[in-house]
Amino acid sequence: MNSSKGSFFFIGLLISSTVFSSILLTVWTKPALGDGLTQEQLTASLGNRKADLLIKMIPPVVTTETLQNGQKPVVEFRLFDSNTNKSFSHVTYYIIIEKDGKRLLADLFHDHNGDLRIQINPSNLSQVSISGQQDPLLGAYIGTSDSPVIASGPIFINGGLYHFIVRIATVDSDSTLLPDNQEPIYDSWLSIGNTVNQQIDLNGKQIPIKVISYYDKLNSFTFDAKNMQMQFNMPFNWNVSRINNTNIFVHEEVYVPNPTPFTANKSFAGTVSGIDVSKDLMLDNSNPNRDVIHVMIPKNDLVGIANQVNKNTQASNGLMKFTLQPAKGPMSSMSGSMSSMSGSNSSMSSMSSMSGSNSSMSPAGTIGSNATTVSIVKGASNPSTQKPYNPSPLNVAVGRTVLWINNDNTAHTVTEGNPSGNTPSNGFDSGILSPGQTFKHAFDKPGTVGYFCRLHPFMLGQVMVK
Repeated sequence: MNSSKGSFFFIGLLISSTVFSSILLTVWTKPALGDGLTQEQLTASLGNRKADLLIKMIPPVVTTETLQNGQKPVVEFRLFDSNTNKSFSHVTYYIIIEKDGKRLLADLFHDHNGDLRIQINPSNLSQVSISGQQDPLLGAYIGTSDSPVIASGPIFINGGLYHFIVRIATVDSDSTLLPDNQEPIYDSWLSIGNTVNQQIDLNGKQIPIKVISYYDKLNSFTFDAKNMQMQFNMPFNWNVSRINNTNIFVHEEVYVPNPTPFTANKSFAGTVSGIDVSKDLMLDNSNPNRDVIHVMIPKNDLVGIANQVNKNTQASNGLMKFTLQPAKGPMSSMSGSMSSMSGSNSSMSSMSSMSGSNSSMSPAGTIGSNATTVSIVKGASNPSTQKPYNPSPLNVAVGRTVLWINNDNTAHTVTEGNPSGNTPSNGFDSGILSPGQTFKHAFDKPGTVGYFCRLHPFMLGQVMVK
């Protein structure tokens, strides 16, 4: 392709994508979908090859609070064949970033090795400016893992969901464009944690409360002192079909100083739009000065809640309405024993603790034998830790048992699946592993098995069974 012809054709292609984007998203290859969190792996096809796109925030935890403290996160785009785990080379990405329906960025980016990185410098500029070397033919900004493209402007200045639309324009060549009907399109939503600081009145004393939403922006926080109940809302699309076809995970954290009357009995109850979600609450009381109450609603539970919300005709308001208050009786504690997790009614309806006959948990100080050991490393709950589960990926033979030991100073889980997708109904789940406790599982069939920590969803691990 000569330079003038290629440039003319590509300008026409960009105009078409801008003017007719809604049509093209329907006519072109079926978009891959994702929703929430700070990492998505989306699958599409490129001819006879699988073309998975990993969109990943670095570091994995980005909130309005960390951004205000000067954090400059990087968004990584990696296009690869998931059958071989090899990246495509010479990839040109047309990337659109939107927030609340407003387009913030739409431009071309290129990486010769396929692994593009864009550093985001949030600012109150009216529009985004991009710094980086540009390809002379297509005008694409070229980035590398060592020298990312820098985008400065109104990206990530507010918490909540950011819409990423990524179209692949070239692979295997810097200048040969893919035919229109072969360009994979990926549709994803990544979340910037929204931090809300409030004061509640308990017996005439002002108590500071912090709520972090890792899904979308919170609003309408109130506190009913008489019933000791917090209430807050979050925008949410209750369309059941959308939830079924989307990788999704809702995670809220509520920080409350300790001791207070609110945290006295270490037990909490919660609802979402009037539906009891107490089983989806977990308590981190490892810090003597504060309690952190996690509201973690996986896709399986969200589908059930959505069905009820639609049945009750509450979906039209477009809100997820939370309540949280002290409750009587025990709840799942991150630093407590496993007793509340070991029965048939686990803390999350789709994940029974130590599920499956191939799994078991051992008390602190007990190390199994004849098993391959994986360490939950010290500092695993820190998002900057590169390998929270080590080694990972782990290669084992069919029939081999893997034993995880929690060497960190806080609690974790080992849960099959990924935080934003459907968790296998028969997948393994350690339940809460306090420091020193172990969990083991025997792998009886070949395949690649992913797992994560339900308490720290950015902790990811992988076992490759052969």
